Amino acid sequence: MSFEQKKDYVYAKTIGVYKESEDFEKIEELFINSKQYGYSTILVDIRDLNYNFDIPKRFFLSEYWVKLCKDLGYVTTAVLGNEEKMDRFSEDVISNRGVTFKLFTDEKKAVEWLKSFI
Repeated sequence: MSFEQKKDYVYAKTIGVYKESEDFEKIEELFINSKQYGYSTILVDIRDLNYNFDIPKRFFLSEYWVKLCKDLGYVTTAVLGNEEKMDRFSEDVISNRGVTFKLFTDEKKAVEWLKSFI
């Protein structure tokens, strides 16, 4: 995962194969760095990430995201992915727990949505 500070948000790009042990550390690092530099909005681009999550894995990852938000400070997050792999399950789980989170397949719409929180 690479991080880039944009004017109004942090852009995180993921590539390769998802590896839980490594990627959890990178997600936590993303939160810490974003908050340290004063950002409260993040765009996570997973279009080039190779993953296949079943419902239990999606639930576990969603709960992990909520925990990070509560432990490290809430952030507004847009996730940019491919249409064929996106479903609203994670978005519903995370949003229902009070975290501002939305899935997108269009980068321009994701950025516009994030900027509405600034």
